[in-house]
Amino acid sequence: MGSRRLPHPRALIPLIAIGPLLLGACACAAGRSPETPTPPPDTATPSPTTTPPPTPTPDLVGPPPRDIAEARAALDRLQRTIGACNEQVVARWNVACTTGDIDGDLVDDTAVLLPLSQPAPVGPHPGVALVNLSTAPGYVALSLPGAADTSILGRAIFAIANRDPSPRPELSFLENLCTATRCASLVRIYTWDGSTWRDIGPADQGITGIDFVSIQGLGTATTILMHSQPTDNPVAGPTRGGTYRYTLQAGRYTLSQADLDPPQYLFHAILDADALFERGRWDEAIASYEAILANPNLRDWRAENDRGNSRDALVTYALFRIAVATAASGRDPNDAIDRVIREGREPVFVNAAEAFRKGYQERTSVVGGCLEATRYLATTGPGIDTPGHVRRLMDHGYANPQYTYRDICPL
Repeated sequence: MGSRRLPHPRALIPLIAIGPLLLGACACAAGRSPETPTPPPDTATPSPTTTPPPTPTPDLVGPPPRDIAEARAALDRLQRTIGACNEQVVARWNVACTTGDIDGDLVDDTAVLLPLSQPAPVGPHPGVALVNLSTAPGYVALSLPGAADTSILGRAIFAIANRDPSPRPELSFLENLCTATRCASLVRIYTWDGSTWRDIGPADQGITGIDFVSIQGLGTATTILMHSQPTDNPVAGPTRGGTYRYTLQAGRYTLSQADLDPPQYLFHAILDADALFERGRWDEAIASYEAILANPNLRDWRAENDRGNSRDALVTYALFRIAVATAASGRDPNDAIDRVIREGREPVFVNAAEAFRKGYQERTSVVGGCLEATRYLATTGPGIDTPGHVRRLMDHGYANPQYTYRDICPL
């Protein structure tokens, strides 16, 4: 009978060795509880990365200066950094800038017209005009505190341009000078002589109520034009609009021509006629007084300001002056004197006309007539003050000429 061959004992050795390992593995698998959960994966959220805040950009401009000291310090700082005429400075501070070679070193200098943020008691548009020369670094204020005009009028003439015989340019700006009762405007033109600043602009009291200013031409052909509006102040009296022309004379701009606007007030029309009378232009003066008598639209300033009716007094005064001018022209004044007596409504000038006739006839001269009229106008006594009465009749505020009894018949 055949027998089955058994494996060689050496071949069983690996199986014997592996067997326990397999049994152990099966036993472990069989011994694991099916309810034991599998641990979940690690789902912890990682901490976010912190981004540092951006570094703030430094504000090189800063707030607008409040006074001249702050303005100089701020502009000097800006001149060393981004420049005083940088567009950020212009936008935030509302400045006007201009450049030009004022000191003659072939390097542009800088001028700034800067509004002041705090109100100043001088001028309706307070500001300051400052200039920095390349040969003398550091901003210098050329205007009084708050006096530089930063309105559209002031900005219109703020410039560096040649305004005198020298080849170097000058700085021009508008300045307002105000008191408790009036504000006047002047054009300042500053020239640099190498060591100091000098103003060659007009040296008068300025023009009140301007609504136009212009600097035309260059060098010695420069002309300054200003126009004023009429104003009415109960104390100062009415002013009259006009155009004023300044030209360079003997190294300084001086008023060379004043063209007044047509008069709105009766008193100003009287002043025009009186100007012709004083120059001995008798026929023109008579025509001017007659035009006053024929114009009922001329306004009575005293009546408008509750200071009494002055129309009767001024009309009678015009009639009196026609009589005197008629005599001065060499014609017989009797008819003109009769007209004063007949049409005049102010007794003091009617009486003066009668006194003039007496002196004219007795001395056969205009001078004799005026001497007699002036003697009457000087009459004083108990309850009588003829000079004071004349002064009150002709008073139209301190902004206008003040008449005395000696001015009524000055020949």
